[in-house]
Amino acid sequence: MKRSWIHWAVLLFIIIAAAATPMAVWKWKPSQVLNVAVLDKTVPDETFREHKGLMWLLNYFKYVKNDRTAYSVSNDYFGYVPGAEGSHTVRELNLSDNYDLLYIADTYGVYKDDLKHTAMHGNRSDKIYGGLQTSDIKQIKNAIYQGTSLIAEFNTFGSPTDAEAKTALYEIMGVRWSGWIGRYFPDLAGGGELPDWAKSNYEKQTGRKWTFQGPGFLFVKDDDQVAVLEEGKDTGKQGNVFTLTEKGKTFVGTSIETRYNYWFDIIEAEDNTDILADYHLDLTEAGEKKLKALGIPSVFPAVIKNATSVYTSYYFAGDYADSNDVPAFYQASWLDFAFRLMAWDSGKNQQGFYWKAYTPLMKRILEDTAQKKQQPQAAQDNTHPITAGGVTMPAKVGGEYLQIYQDNSWKDVLIKGVNMGMGKPGKFPGETAITRAEYLRWFKYIGEMNANAIRTYTINPPAFYEALLEYNSKASKPLYVLHGVWINEEKLVSSQDVYSKELWAEYVEEMKRTVDIIHGQADLPAKPGHASGTYRADISKYVLGWILGIEWDPEVVVGTNDKHQGMPDFNGRYFRTENASPFEAWLASTMDEITVYETERYKWQRPISFTNWPTTDIIKHPSEPHEKEDMVSVNPNVIWAKPTLQAGYFASYHVYPYYPDFMNYETKYTDYVDFRGEKNSYAGYLHDLKKLHRMPVLIAEFGIPASRGMTHRNVRGWNQGGHNEQEQGENNAHLFTDITNEGMAGGLIFAWQDEWFKRTWNTMDLDNPDRRPFWSNIQTSEQYFGIMAFEPGEPKQGLYVDGDPSDWTNAHISPVPMKGASVKALDSDDPQREIKQIFVSHDARNVYFRIDFGQDGGPLDWSKTGATILLDTIPNQGQHRIPGGSGLTTDAGIDFAIDLKGPNQSRIWVDSYYDSTYYQYANMLKMMPWLDYANQKDNGIFHKMELVLNREMDIPNVRGRSLHLPLETYETGQLRYGNGNPDSQSFDSLTDVAFDEKTNIVEVRIPWQLLNVKDPSTREIMSDLWQKGFHAAEETPGMKIAVLTYRPDSQPNEDAPGGKHISYAMPGLTGKVLRSKDMFNYQWDKWETMVYHERLKQSYYILQDLYERIEVPNQEK
Repeated sequence: MKRSWIHWAVLLFIIIAAAATPMAVWKWKPSQVLNVAVLDKTVPDETFREHKGLMWLLNYFKYVKNDRTAYSVSNDYFGYVPGAEGSHTVRELNLSDNYDLLYIADTYGVYKDDLKHTAMHGNRSDKIYGGLQTSDIKQIKNAIYQGTSLIAEFNTFGSPTDAEAKTALYEIMGVRWSGWIGRYFPDLAGGGELPDWAKSNYEKQTGRKWTFQGPGFLFVKDDDQVAVLEEGKDTGKQGNVFTLTEKGKTFVGTSIETRYNYWFDIIEAEDNTDILADYHLDLTEAGEKKLKALGIPSVFPAVIKNATSVYTSYYFAGDYADSNDVPAFYQASWLDFAFRLMAWDSGKNQQGFYWKAYTPLMKRILEDTAQKKQQPQAAQDNTHPITAGGVTMPAKVGGEYLQIYQDNSWKDVLIKGVNMGMGKPGKFPGETAITRAEYLRWFKYIGEMNANAIRTYTINPPAFYEALLEYNSKASKPLYVLHGVWINEEKLVSSQDVYSKELWAEYVEEMKRTVDIIHGQADLPAKPGHASGTYRADISKYVLGWILGIEWDPEVVVGTNDKHQGMPDFNGRYFRTENASPFEAWLASTMDEITVYETERYKWQRPISFTNWPTTDIIKHPSEPHEKEDMVSVNPNVIWAKPTLQAGYFASYHVYPYYPDFMNYETKYTDYVDFRGEKNSYAGYLHDLKKLHRMPVLIAEFGIPASRGMTHRNVRGWNQGGHNEQEQGENNAHLFTDITNEGMAGGLIFAWQDEWFKRTWNTMDLDNPDRRPFWSNIQTSEQYFGIMAFEPGEPKQGLYVDGDPSDWTNAHISPVPMKGASVKALDSDDPQREIKQIFVSHDARNVYFRIDFGQDGGPLDWSKTGATILLDTIPNQGQHRIPGGSGLTTDAGIDFAIDLKGPNQSRIWVDSYYDSTYYQYANMLKMMPWLDYANQKDNGIFHKMELVLNREMDIPNVRGRSLHLPLETYETGQLRYGNGNPDSQSFDSLTDVAFDEKTNIVEVRIPWQLLNVKDPSTREIMSDLWQKGFHAAEETPGMKIAVLTYRPDSQPNEDAPGGKHISYAMPGLTGKVLRSKDMFNYQWDKWETMVYHERLKQSYYILQDLYERIEVPNQEK
């Protein structure tokens, strides 16, 4: 009996010990301070379920607050605090307490019906409190730029978060929300948490009753669009499966695959982020098809980590911390292991996910956050500002160059840079739409190009500064910034006086804002056309200098000087003037103003300059034909920096080789012989400019565009436009070498990226100015200065004019449904001139045509074959006689004829009645000879397509005499043969036509503007010029297309398209008539957004090589 009692006692002791051991182990485990802030705006009752799961884990893993106490689910959070009988208080977010981690648990908020316990039915009611605000973003940015890590969950981006806060959070977290959310429901019939508003929206949208039953998914878009997938029909039984990626497995240290059954949002990860986990929807083929139509993928990110050099963030695309079923007890080790063993996957609860996925994921994140607290990440030591006399300088002005501090001394640095604006496809620059991920990617490209500087003209969005800090924190060689301060150009021109009080006050505030921004100490409210937001990225050590202002309008300079004659010289704290004009004194005062502010507030100085250009340079140009281009000077030499400005003062100019016109006619420039022994007007001007300045001269803008259209000519062929990408690179390299060899402080290419929103003087009247960003006009030279292109379509999925039909096949473009026929009355049968099929397509830049000729094998012989693509684009006008003299007619109105006769002989022709260049310069401006037929419809005459390069002018003092120049035009409609595929070794970016000699396939691309399209995204075309005026527009009903082939005459006609020996017609003729109803009408969808991708031009790689080799003092490595 006694022995039995002992056995039972031992057994009891073992049981008690086994039960006590986990508690003892937990108690003995040391706690760790981790200061965690929780933001939960959705706390309608005292369950605190939206952050309860997180609090349990913090306490279970023994993380404590700064005062070493445990976390309280009811007290240790910011947000809505419920009280008795529907009352509440709000704990506003306050992150001043040096938090290690901020966890945004829920921002949806609390609504009136939540307090009436009717929320279980999902009714919508008025909001009491909720949504992230810009004030929250300020707090968040303050914290993360002090090293706080960030976690945010499902619906942080959704309603009722405001748009500005959402955009800012996108940039912080490296995430973009698609607008869709979803959830698995065990029973779609209703009850539970299935929202009533989803049912009513579905019934409104579809006109059908909600009759769903059984398990399935509900998807809801931010515009209230509703979609439903039913299990068995659209999905399998596995639901939504959460799976760690390979990066996730490495991070967490294990593999995880488990069901997730609650709300999720469908997001995309930006570049430079890590997807740690994905959702995999178990879909049938029918379900895949439904979601594809909605733009919803079957696999999408569940957890995204964004590890920057400053902070780390995690986005959970689900309601992970929402748990009302965690145990009340946490003071025992191995509880997570035990619950994980007992949990099972089902579609009816979240317990399996909480223990199998959320717990190990959070354990690892908390460990990582705690470790980084102990060992903060060190930034790259790549720049060394110097403090002297209580002032810190990132750079200073030397004798000929700017200087940076390296290896214990000031070293000259040759500026090798690019200018960067704020435009991208689909957006005007004032929308400040470039994302942090885009900036970061571009900075990487620019660094790899061996550039060392970026110039920006004005205040950029916070993403610019955040990305630059991120890039430079990791780069061995930083990218420096030359920062501009923009002035209100509209007020400047209207006032004709820079001393206008309103203009001055606004400019001073802009200077101060810009200084605050580079030091990461600014909050700018939203303002249309301007950047705004919370600026916390301090890039001050990377800002090499200031370049203030714009290209000064000479009439404003003259107006200012006239209004303030007799004004004394300026004498400020850091600048003074000697014998300066009032405008020059004003410039000195602006540089003094910004230097005073930055020195007093931040104890920093940096080199400074103002923008100048040949129009207001200090050189007299006797051969300049336009008075405005040489009417006044702005002289940097009359402005002196005082010794108090330790950083120094330099001059900066925008200098292009083709403008103003004196560049082409001033004999001291055109006869100048450069270091190569060649005549070089550009180098001649630079030589003149340099010798007249007593300070370093930076060429802040130079460049050649790779556009099809041309705007100005240069005597050496460095024209503004008309160059392919290879020529662009070679020309820019030539110009930069001139810049360095003439002793300049360096140069910055204009520009980094192509800018679709831009205009230029000889095409600006031909398009819709409000729609320019929505399409790419290769006829406008200003849009194509970039060394990075924006190409329409997805990468490798566009149409390339190279003679290879595979891209048409891959794009699933079908041949035009027209039947052709030979025209035996006018020509004998020849298989080479037969048309098998034609295709047509378009993108945001061009209209594409493909003609498959009948003869297989053997090269296409252009001496025996010609083809004309006939287009009817506008009703009630156009030519009714088929061009070429065949005697054939059409009841369509032919507005354009694309005539293919082989290399150097192909061109696009326009109906003379629809010739916009002739109408503008003959009828409106009286600069072209009057042609009696041109204002008559159906006059039988087509015109070549031309652009004007210069109006009639007299050039004075050209080798002692005046030179009269007539109106200058060039034929822009001539078609260039080549290979338009960027992957080809023979790539020519200006290719219009390509053909494959083996298959006899001909491809043609025609820019939209050459078809008088003002805006393809809305199908807007020029209207009847002679009846409705030059600026009238209408929507085209489509583009009717026919193709004719012909046997060329022995003496081709250069003054008209086509030929009289018509061989084949598609569609076939009816007698001698090409019927309009038989032609194919090509219609395209309008667009507000477009798909595009980035491509580094050929010019990029040429400059990459040059920038690597060339250094101070103008010697190659």
